[in-house]
Amino acid sequence: MRSSIVHEARLRLGEGADPAAPGGAVTVSLCGHWDHEGPCHWPHHCRVREEAGEHVLRVVVAADDDEMDVVRSRIEAAIGRGEQTGPDGRTTTWTVVSSHPDGPHGREVAMAERLQEA
Repeated sequence: MRSSIVHEARLRLGEGADPAAPGGAVTVSLCGHWDHEGPCHWPHHCRVREEAGEHVLRVVVAADDDEMDVVRSRIEAAIGRGEQTGPDGRTTTWTVVSSHPDGPHGREVAMAERLQEA
C-alpha cells in the first residue's frame, strides 16, 4: 500500500544561495538526478518559502509503506549534507536549524493524495 509523508526542515542558506537547492538535493537523493527521465520512483514535491530570516523546506512524498524508512533516511541525508551543486555548477550551502516529520498542511493534503496515485 502507498501512503504519503511530509518532512519539514528550517534552514539558513549561505550567502548568494539558490533557495531551490535544498529541494534539488532531496530530488537527487530520491531520484538520482533532478532532471531524470520517466516518473519518480517516489513521487514527491518540494517547496521552499522564506520565513523570519530562514528558509522552510517542505517535502511531500509518496511511497509504499515498506519503503518509508528508506525514503525518510534519504530525505534526512540530503538535507543534512548542507550543500547542493546546481546545473550552473554553483554550489549552494545551508545550515539545518531543524528537521522533522510533519503532517500535511492546507493544499498539501490534496498534493499527498495525488502523489499516492502517481
